[in-house]
Amino acid sequence: MADTAIDTVRDPFRAKLKFTILLVEDQAGDSELMLDAIEQTELKSLEGDIDIEVRATAEGALQLLAERPVDLIITDMMLPGLSGLDLVSRVQEIDRNLPVLVVTRMKGVHEAVDAMRRGAYDYILKPVNPEDLGMRLHRAIRMSEILRRNSAYERILRQHAPGDGLVGAGAAFQTIMRRIYEAAQVRSTVLIMGETGTGKGMIARAIHAQSRERDKPFQVIDCATVPEGMVESELFGHVRGAFTGAVSDKPGLIELADGGSVFLDEIGELPLALQTKLLRVLEDNEVRPVGGTHVKRVDMRFIAATNQDLEAKVRDGSFRKDLYYRLAVLTIQAPPLRERAEDIPVIARQLLAQLGREMGKPRVYLDPSAMEALVGYRWPGNVRELRNVLERTLMLATDEAIRGANISALLPQDRPAASTGEFSSYLAGSYSDAKKRLLKDFTTTYLKHKLAVHDDHISQAALQSGMPRQNFSRLIKRYLGRDE
Repeated sequence: MADTAIDTVRDPFRAKLKFTILLVEDQAGDSELMLDAIEQTELKSLEGDIDIEVRATAEGALQLLAERPVDLIITDMMLPGLSGLDLVSRVQEIDRNLPVLVVTRMKGVHEAVDAMRRGAYDYILKPVNPEDLGMRLHRAIRMSEILRRNSAYERILRQHAPGDGLVGAGAAFQTIMRRIYEAAQVRSTVLIMGETGTGKGMIARAIHAQSRERDKPFQVIDCATVPEGMVESELFGHVRGAFTGAVSDKPGLIELADGGSVFLDEIGELPLALQTKLLRVLEDNEVRPVGGTHVKRVDMRFIAATNQDLEAKVRDGSFRKDLYYRLAVLTIQAPPLRERAEDIPVIARQLLAQLGREMGKPRVYLDPSAMEALVGYRWPGNVRELRNVLERTLMLATDEAIRGANISALLPQDRPAASTGEFSSYLAGSYSDAKKRLLKDFTTTYLKHKLAVHDDHISQAALQSGMPRQNFSRLIKRYLGRDE
């Protein structure tokens, strides 16, 4: 892989100077009206200033796309030559991550819906209402920025773990990306902690893929699934005659990974005796095969992952303290999906698109009620469970629209009543303090949920919440610590 591609992945936080919108409109009068409406929306982009290019034909738009990158397209449906519908299809072939908004009159709504089936992000009705345009453009710009930010990671990771969902939009996801970037710059050991299904394996692969050793081996051993009697041989290798069945010398995964990375998944399951031998490898960079008398020099990075509390295991004596500190030189916490509500729409759309292509249903999409159901669920199985639900929903789908009822039918319905354990963290101290903390936690969760469902559009989230926009904005600033 070319170094330029890797450099893009290594520094995904580098901002562009401008966010480019391409307006495709053949009528000069309509073009001026649209530009005036866009100006009234006072658009903002995280990536810098907004630049608007105008073309009168779909052919002209495609020519511009061949010459320079564009972040968002707004196209009229009725164009000379290639139609707006044709343009949507061509853009999908060129770049599926490029959002397209189609503009049509009321009588052309059925064509706009067809455009969305072909991959358009949204549609706008003429005559254009600046407030409605602002809402739709705000969402489209945000989606474009999210897709652009994640596309570099997807190019590197797609071959390793397609569709597993290492994408996102929120602060927690950006923290993970930054930690991956930092870990990739050095060869220190890394410990990844998190619940099952949070993408620990993908994080490990991402670290290796972004490192200078990306062309070297990446070896994986799952300490929870390999039989205990085989773990030592798998890690360190063995010599002929070391045990029954050892008919020839066999190098271990550590030796095979020389120069690259070894990923020890579920390291908390490693037996104590092997923890001692692994610590020796980490400290001396030497490995001794089972039954062997000579050591071999090795040079690689160790990345470990666990869904257990290793500090608790250290306290109860089931995990060596010195090994824990040797592994946890750099730590990455993979947060559960329930703490990444703002990422659920992005992950769900990516998974559905990938599953739709695999199952021959590329036009199926999630309607707002389906997204509400997805964001409202706690996902104890994390991204793995989300993928499972979407796959089952897609298999049962008889319509192109997946609705909230389709999602809810596959989610657990029997929820136990609140128990004392759920509120144990609030029971210490005074009633007044406990009530304040509970209200704060609830409000924070509620705001994140509403913003995620409405693609971070404050006016729509406030309207659905039944409160004035000003009050909703004040709560965002107070509880989420950010301005609009």
